[in-house]
Amino acid sequence: MYIEEFGTKESKCIVFIHGGGLSGWMWDRQVEDLKDFYCLVPDLPGQGKSKGLKPFSIKDSAHQISELIKNKVDGGRAHVVGHSLGAQIVVQLLASSPEVVDRAIVNSALVRPIQGMVNLIKPTVKLTIPLTSFHWFARLQARALSVPKEYLDKYFDDSKTITAGTLEQILVENASFSLPEGLERCNVPTLVLVGQKERSIMLNSAKDLVSAIPASKGYLVQGVGHGFSFEDPKLYNEIIRAWFTDKQISSERLRVLL
Repeated sequence: MYIEEFGTKESKCIVFIHGGGLSGWMWDRQVEDLKDFYCLVPDLPGQGKSKGLKPFSIKDSAHQISELIKNKVDGGRAHVVGHSLGAQIVVQLLASSPEVVDRAIVNSALVRPIQGMVNLIKPTVKLTIPLTSFHWFARLQARALSVPKEYLDKYFDDSKTITAGTLEQILVENASFSLPEGLERCNVPTLVLVGQKERSIMLNSAKDLVSAIPASKGYLVQGVGHGFSFEDPKLYNEIIRAWFTDKQISSERLRVLL
């Protein structure tokens, strides 16, 4: 698995796990602001510079992240941040390997399966995958994900090189994911975030996570959607720093879940 490293190993480590169909570049604004941390930013299997690694699964990706922390981080423990598909991987990691996580941030993790959608994924991918080679289609997709204009070329590079098989695996894994067994025994301090503009199923998933993880807190973030880290990186980074330094998170835009 391709990994980029930022900062020095003597600093506390944060592992950033990107969303589906993207790659590690989505965290550029975070690692730039969090230079006093040792940041590890992997490209997930089948995506970005790890596109040669197949197949993709949430469980296998969580295992690889666990091994990454054990092998690369002094003491074998790190903070972990995940967005969307990456957030689902963090949830799996908390259930299967909580011993490698100090504190976690789970941003927009779907944990309510959409079974009716699974049957539509293969024909939908077959229709849309040829469009990924067109710049206009990438612009539409990037806009839906709140990807800033300066990252459009990077997004286009990722979208035009992802294979139909990998895209299908990502979408099926995402739509099928549910609360994993063992999560109720996790004692890792976990912050659950969801955007005010997201779909109701995402809000309900966030509430499910707060209920399931004993040491968790949850916030609804006013004024943002699924692309919170892109839409307001300043607030996002402030939340990361506060949570990982065990400081109070203070913003009038945060509403407590549950």
